Amino acid sequence: MQGFDRLVSELRAVYTRHSLTRRGRHTLRFERDQLQPIFACVQDPLAVAPSGRQGVPKLPAVLARLSEHLRPEGDAGSQVPHAVVPLVRSPSEGPDAALPEVSADEFGELVKLLDQATAKLKENHAGDYRFPRYDLVRWLMRQSFEADTPHRRAQLRLALYGRAVRRDHSTGDADQFVAKLQDRLPLPLFVLSYKLLPMLCWLRQSGRVPVLGGPYRWLRGQSYVPRGDDGLFDLALRLTDGHWEDQTPESLAGLLVHAFLEDLRAGFRRVAWFGRYRATHPILMVGPISRKNGGYLLVRMVATVRNDTQRFDPLLLITAGQKVPPLAVEPETAPTETVAEWRKRQELESLRRQIDAWLLVAQIEPPSANTAARQTGPIRRPRPVRRPSWLNWFPRPTRPAPPAKPPTASNAPLEPLQPVHGPTWRRPVGVWLITGLVLALLAGTYVGFGVVDNRRHCGGDAFTLPPFNSPTRSVAKVDGDCVGITDGTNALLFPSQSFAPVRSKILEQNKRAEQLSKEQPERPVATLIFMASADDRSLDAGVFTAEREQLAGLAVAQAVQLNKPQQRYEPILRVLIANAGPRFRHADRVADQIGRLAAEDPTIVAVVGMAESRSTTADMIRRLAAVGLPTIAATLTADSMVDVSRMYLQVSPQNRREAAVAAAHARNLLATGKDPFGRPLERRATIYKSDDPSDIYSQNLAKDLELELTGAGVPVEVKSFSPSGDGMDGNQSGRDACDRGGIVLFTGRGQVDFDAFLGGVQDRCRANPPYILAGDDVTKWAADRTTSARNQSIPFQYLALATAPDLLAGAPPEASDFYARLADLFQYESTDRGRSLDGHAALAYDAAYSVVLAVSYLRRDSIAVNGGTVWSALQSITDAGGSQRGYQGVTGRIDFGGSVLRRVPVNKPVAIVTFRNGRPDPRATLVCGGRTNSPAWCPVDQVHPL
Repeated sequence: MQGFDRLVSELRAVYTRHSLTRRGRHTLRFERDQLQPIFACVQDPLAVAPSGRQGVPKLPAVLARLSEHLRPEGDAGSQVPHAVVPLVRSPSEGPDAALPEVSADEFGELVKLLDQATAKLKENHAGDYRFPRYDLVRWLMRQSFEADTPHRRAQLRLALYGRAVRRDHSTGDADQFVAKLQDRLPLPLFVLSYKLLPMLCWLRQSGRVPVLGGPYRWLRGQSYVPRGDDGLFDLALRLTDGHWEDQTPESLAGLLVHAFLEDLRAGFRRVAWFGRYRATHPILMVGPISRKNGGYLLVRMVATVRNDTQRFDPLLLITAGQKVPPLAVEPETAPTETVAEWRKRQELESLRRQIDAWLLVAQIEPPSANTAARQTGPIRRPRPVRRPSWLNWFPRPTRPAPPAKPPTASNAPLEPLQPVHGPTWRRPVGVWLITGLVLALLAGTYVGFGVVDNRRHCGGDAFTLPPFNSPTRSVAKVDGDCVGITDGTNALLFPSQSFAPVRSKILEQNKRAEQLSKEQPERPVATLIFMASADDRSLDAGVFTAEREQLAGLAVAQAVQLNKPQQRYEPILRVLIANAGPRFRHADRVADQIGRLAAEDPTIVAVVGMAESRSTTADMIRRLAAVGLPTIAATLTADSMVDVSRMYLQVSPQNRREAAVAAAHARNLLATGKDPFGRPLERRATIYKSDDPSDIYSQNLAKDLELELTGAGVPVEVKSFSPSGDGMDGNQSGRDACDRGGIVLFTGRGQVDFDAFLGGVQDRCRANPPYILAGDDVTKWAADRTTSARNQSIPFQYLALATAPDLLAGAPPEASDFYARLADLFQYESTDRGRSLDGHAALAYDAAYSVVLAVSYLRRDSIAVNGGTVWSALQSITDAGGSQRGYQGVTGRIDFGGSVLRRVPVNKPVAIVTFRNGRPDPRATLVCGGRTNSPAWCPVDQVHPL
């Protein structure tokens, strides 16, 4: 069949979607290159294929053979989507000099043709297209209403409403918009929808609302049957049965073809994540065409609509007849051209509104004997490969369109046109893949944000679910330090496992305090902030012993208040944990944070804690005073701390009292000529202090000791060591102490410096060590049982601010009760390794209980409770002037002396603890407090009340 090979070759170049075959970048001619010609196959005489069914018109042989080429595997299920509409053959007429007027009979035949075309294109193997606009117009044309009645509009509205809610899917022209929407609604909304249906239908059928209007909006805006000043319903009435006949057949034909092409355009989406993706153009083959069977009119109106709208539509129309439509030109006068040549002339001719601008004529020679044999012979097809059913869950591999082959006169059979599935991401399966990818990306981002947010707020590398269980926002990572405030929820503020039980107990009791305040609203709530200066990057349990013990003392005070009977003057205690970093490195940040928190929460009345007397500690106290909060230190002893701020108080004795007790003890020993271990003692003293100028404690205690001993007539030499390693370090100072006779006084820090100092003594003079008397900071070293137990050879004494049961035989009842409660709350306190030796828990308890008493006094006097009033009430804790508000604390009597300048307890007990054989000896402990129950040589404070 001469010319058929060329037709297949040209069709091979255009039947696939343009975006699947183009190369290079997107250009301005992209839409123009998508336009499809109308392939007008001309053969005279026209050969027809035998019909397999009686009563069905015979199809032109060229279309029958072309349809076979579109089915490479021989079945409709795997074909290139296309539809074939055979027409009744009628005699050819023409040629015509000009386009004749469209007759009513021609229009009727066109309607039949379009009805068949839409019905076949709706089939799955033909593309599964939907035609809501075409179906709307055809539905209107079938509706009949009484002429010139005032109720016609209401009847039409009711009919359109019924069409919208119809659930009969067997009727192809039903709107079903509302029905489909209702089917997806839950039952309550389904019932409610019946109240809203009239409004929804009116909005849709008005054609005024974009997207929702759908085919009604198209009908309102089309130009073939103008709406004029009428509304959409008036236009619809003019299209009903008995009225559409008043319109010209040409305008009605344009309306139907426009609806047909617009529906195809709407179904030919670039990306079809919902519905069906079309990788090939809808192919419609019609023949044999003539003027009488509507074929010529279809070609004419498709070209007319394209010229009028100048918009792309995907229809690939292929016709077959004896003459060139629509003027019935003789075949020998029609040009033979390729698609590329057609595109060069199409744009200009279309702008001139020429019908033949869209025609690409393919002349098919009449069949000879040889070509007839080829026609009836088998088409070369690849052997079909059946996919297992389980593979249907996965997309078929994308088949790109084969490149166009040049026309050939060879007798070799043509390769069939293969179906194309398009890229996976454009098809419905793409929505699952892309949705999965997006969800995975969102999940990964969410997890990453959770981890980053967790680490930023000291939550470690674990994953949290922001904002549901995010770490405490008041805690953050700053320069590698975990600083901020927490109520115990953030376990990474102090990562040591030894700290975990205390933090957990505080959190538990805070929750209980919150519940109790709701049950007993008449009781005041007092919130204390425990201030620490710890390095959270250190996992050594010994580093956290002092902070752990102080917080444990606050936990005991909190538990005592929670268990007290309901009284309006007994406060409920709440505890917050704060860390300003090592040596209060981030004092500014945390103080500002506390100030903002106190402004929001008026129950915050004081800050307790403070582990070391340093210049940064003094800065922290000043900043806390600036936000109106008093500080009650538990273990600070430097003399200058009380001068930092009038908002500062402490329950521990000052260095000057420690120095006075140490000097009195030294005088007593020198009077006997022997140290406590029975070794000879020379009358001289050597003081080892830190050379760190910011270590106020070490510098101040060394100076006080030097003054007291010098005043007692004891020669004193002061030597400095360097914790930073710039000069003589702790170990070297211990070696140096072996050469010093008399009393060796150590005023450095306990956890690092003293351990190195003892190491030097052990290395140099283990058999004959000097007499060592250390300051109170060595209690931190002694409290770390693992470290202190290793010293079995060097006996020494150290000053302590409190006496635990292991430090004093026959401890007072206050201490016995406290440590019993401490052991009840924390089981590790019952073990030999875990039991407290530094007394910091008792000191913190006394500091917290001082605030409790101050709040109680304020409530009894009906005074508002806040930071300022609590500071004033704290200074009233004294027996001076007969007030009788002093109290016997765990660590001794708390009496601030009745002086606004003092703010330090009077005659606060200082213990001298003997350490030997790796543990303290409670029988040798000496306690210097007031004159009662203290050795005669113990000094007493001079009180000068205002």
